[in-house]
Amino acid sequence: MARLAISADSHILEGRDVFAGLVEKYGDRAPRVVHEEGKGDYVDIPTTGKRLNAAIGGIGRLGIAGMSLDDPETHRLISLGYEGLKPALLDPVERTKAMDTDGVWNEVIYPSVFMRLFGIPDAEVLGAAFRNYNDWLWDFCAVVPDRLTGLALLVMQNPAEAHKELGRVVAKGYKGVCVPCSAPDGTHYSDSIYDPIWATAQEAGLSINLHIFTHPYGAITGLDNAGLITEYASAPTLIQYTLADLISGGVAHRYPDLKFVAAEFNTGWVANWLERMDHAVYRARTAVPDYLDMKPSEYWRRQFYATFEDDRSGMLTRDAIGVETLMWGNDFPHHDSVWPHSQEVLDMVFAGVPDPVRQTTTVDNVSKLYGLSIPG
Repeated sequence: MARLAISADSHILEGRDVFAGLVEKYGDRAPRVVHEEGKGDYVDIPTTGKRLNAAIGGIGRLGIAGMSLDDPETHRLISLGYEGLKPALLDPVERTKAMDTDGVWNEVIYPSVFMRLFGIPDAEVLGAAFRNYNDWLWDFCAVVPDRLTGLALLVMQNPAEAHKELGRVVAKGYKGVCVPCSAPDGTHYSDSIYDPIWATAQEAGLSINLHIFTHPYGAITGLDNAGLITEYASAPTLIQYTLADLISGGVAHRYPDLKFVAAEFNTGWVANWLERMDHAVYRARTAVPDYLDMKPSEYWRRQFYATFEDDRSGMLTRDAIGVETLMWGNDFPHHDSVWPHSQEVLDMVFAGVPDPVRQTTTVDNVSKLYGLSIPG
C-alpha cells in the first residue's frame, strides 16, 4: 500500500452561500461577494471601503494549487472567479479524489477568504459571518467525515460571543477552533477575559489553532506587492509574540491539557526561539512569575504544535524543537501548496531522516491531536 499522510493545514474555499442573509440583516456593514468583469470575484465590505484579497487577485487566486502563474490559462480561470474553480473546491467527494492523487487521507481544514475576514472591525457582523461559516463548513465536511476535519472560527473581539459560539460548535462535534493569530488590540490572550474560552476548550478537548494571516486588526486594508512580501516574511515574529504570551502569561500553566497550533508559519525559526525563551527566563530569574514552574521549552513540548509544508530547516533542527510538536500540511488549494506533489516534497524534506520521524510528523501527531486515523 502506498504511503499516506494527513495534512494538518489545508483550506476550504468558501462558497457564495456562506454569506447568505448577511446583507439582508446588516446592509452595508456586511461582507458580500462581488464580480468584476475580467478580474474575478472579490469580497467587499462597503462600510470600510476595503476589498478582501484584492492584492493577491481575488477568490479565484485562492484555488490554483498545481497551476503556474506563468500560464495564461491560470489567469483566465482566476478572472472567472467561482466559475473557474476546480470541482474539488466545490464538492467534498471530488475533493477526496484530489486528496487521493496526493497521497493524503485526511485534511484539517482552515478558511481561505475568512482568514482576512478576521480583520473586520465590526464584531457583531463578524460573529454572524463566523456562525454562517461554522454551519456551512460542518455540512461540507460531514459528507466525507473520515476525510475532512474542519476547524470552527471564533470572534475573539467579543470574548462573550466567542465563548457562546464555542459551546455551540462543541455540541456540533468540532475538534478544534481557529482564533486570530494575535490577540485583539489592547488585550493579551493571557488576560482573564479569555479564560472561559480556554477552560471550555480544555474541558471539551478542542485545540486552539492560530493560522497565518488571521490578524484581528489591519488585515483588510489591502497590501501592495512589497507589503505582501514583508508580511509573509515577517510572520514568524508575530506568532512568536502570541506564543510567548500564552506561555509566559500563564495560559499554558493554568490549562495544562489545552493544545495550541501555530499553522503555516513553518518551523525553521522554532528552535532558536525556544532557546531565546529559555534564556530569557534564565536572565530574568528574579522577575519570573511563580506560576512558571517549567522552562518555556517544556511548556512547548507539552502543549504546542507547529505545522510545516516544505520546511527542511525545521526538520534539521527537529531534536531542539521536539518531533512530537511538528505536523505537516500541504496547504491545498492555495498557490503555494505542494499539491499534487506532496509525497515528492516529503521525500525531499525527510531525506536522511529516520523513517519513524516521517510517520510521527505526517500522521501520528495530527492523528492524536484531532482523533483521526488512516486505513491500514
